[in-house]
Amino acid sequence: MRKYFRIVVAVFVSVLLINSCKTQKKVVYEFPEAMSKPIQEQYAVMCEKGRVLYDLNCAGCHNKKVKGKTIIPDFTEEELGAYSIRMANAVHEENVSEARVSAEELNLITYFLTYKPRNKK
Repeated sequence: MRKYFRIVVAVFVSVLLINSCKTQKKVVYEFPEAMSKPIQEQYAVMCEKGRVLYDLNCAGCHNKKVKGKTIIPDFTEEELGAYSIRMANAVHEENVSEARVSAEELNLITYFLTYKPRNKK
């Protein structure tokens, strides 16, 4: 009976994972035209890692819902720079501390936010 239950759970989880992968849109990042294709491919990998880290650590406070659509804010270079030096902010000192988000992870989040498609105004 336990073996049967484990098989059913494994199949169910597999189906969920497959369906979530199908419904997730691939993000097309906005890289400078002068950036070569191989470099763009490397940056796209880093941006995807940054997207996951953003979703885990930042989206809960920064994302907004507008007409059922999730909007990730467009941060300015100054705002991203302030995050990269962990500008004194009580909320961020706790939620984005070095213990929770390493400097490398913060860089990946910054890549994602820098090259993600801009919101339409």
